[in-house]
Formats: sequence, structure tokens, C-alpha cells
Amino acid sequence: MHQLELSRAGLGEGIALTGASYGFKWKGRHVMSAIQSVGYGTFEGTDIWGTSLGQFQASDLALALGTSLYSYKNWELGATVKWISGTYETYQSNAAATDLVAMYAATGKPTVAIIAKNLGTQITTFSGTREPLPFNLLLAVGNKLQYAPFRWTMVFDQLQRPYLGYDDPNLVETDPVTGEQTSTKPSYLNLAMRHVSGSLEFLPTQRMHFMVGYSFRRQYEMALPSRRTSGGFTVGTGLYFSKFSLHYANELRSVAGRMNTVSLSVNI
Repeated sequence: MHQLELSRAGLGEGIALTGASYGFKWKGRHVMSAIQSVGYGTFEGTDIWGTSLGQFQASDLALALGTSLYSYKNWELGATVKWISGTYETYQSNAAATDLVAMYAATGKPTVAIIAKNLGTQITTFSGTREPLPFNLLLAVGNKLQYAPFRWTMVFDQLQRPYLGYDDPNLVETDPVTGEQTSTKPSYLNLAMRHVSGSLEFLPTQRMHFMVGYSFRRQYEMALPSRRTSGGFTVGTGLYFSKFSLHYANELRSVAGRMNTVSLSVNI
């Protein structure tokens, strides 16, 4: 079977994500090619005195090719190679990276995947300064309940960085008399939960799914001390037909706006 998938997401203010992927089987192996683009909109360029120099754009582009490499009993190993390019005004940088996945899937047991993302290096730099790629080590666990129409997934990411804390101005207290400032450290539970995200999928029929996802780290980092938000939560739905499927998701990234994503998958 050959499968084509197209997706489009908008975050407002001219920021848009576009993706396309094509998957098929070749000599018993799963093969996938993909292209992803992120456009950040149009900006007004000025010199140091504020004189307009015209408009410019900024965008990222990634080309990927992935396949399954090796299977042993209930384990399967796969890899994806990627070419990544960033263009911001007249500055451009290119990088080469790979993603590695080891997945365990057995009947009646949860599926487990270990993922190492963005192993690679910059080929060309923006202005002579070499920067590391955003490496991420993840562990994902999920399963479909045997006697109920639910599927759950838990993801533990940034495992290579045990400490995800930062200097949070909301945790700084000022003494009203002396003016001395003291910083409160986040709890160990708070730091541990920053690695955790999860989702729950409701499958009332084979042709319709409802999904809700939650990221503690995104909710915590996007929160405002003056108001409550639904940052970190994602809701979505999927419709499945014999020849194609359609998905929609809505996510509050921050109070600046929501991200709406629509994807279409066609079986060729």
C-alpha cells in the first residue's frame, strides 16, 4: 500500500507549518519520505537608526527519508536521515541529522519505543558560530485497552537533560523592607513532570476517533501569573474512510494564539 499525507498548521501572525509525506513498502521494508516547512512570516528590516530597508522573510525546511532497518522477534529498528536548512533574511545554515528508533511491539502488551532525535551536526553556519542540534532522547509507551474503546500514550522526553529548570522571574520574591531578592527553587516533582506528556484516545467506532493530549512542561512554561490558560492541552478528532482519513487538532500554544492543524491521509 502507498500512502500520501498532507498537513497544514497555522499559529497566527503569518506563522504556518506545511508538511507532506509519502510512505510505501519496498522489499518488505517500510519506507517514508517527507518534507516539512515552517514559515515565520514577513518582517520589516531597518538599520540601526530605524530607517526601513525593506521586508524580508524567515523560514526552516527539512527533507527526510526513513526506513526500517532490522527486525528481531518483537523488536524493530528504524532510522531517518534529514537535511535541514534555515534561511533568515540573508543568513542561511544547513545541517545533516538522523533519528533512530527502537520499538517493541507484542500482542497483548504495551508498545514501547526508544527514540533518539536530531543526531547530527551543522554543515554551514549562520555567521561562523557552530551550534549544536537540538538532540532529544525520548521513551514512549502506549497501548489499546482490550475491553474498552480507549488508547493511551505516555511520552518521557529530554531524558538526556535531567534538569529542565531555568531562572524563573515568577519564583523571585523581593523583601518589601530591604529590597533583597530571594529565588525559590522548583520542587523535584515539578522538575520530573516537565519530562512527561501524554494522550488519551477515544475510539467509539472504527471510523471516528477523539483525542486529548497534555504537556505539563508547556502548561507550566506558558502560564501567566495573572490568569489561567489551557496551555499544554490539545484536543483533536479523526475520521477514517476506506480510501482516506482526515484529522484536526487544536492546541493553545500560549495566550498569543492557538495552533490549528489539519491533515489528510490518502491510501493510493
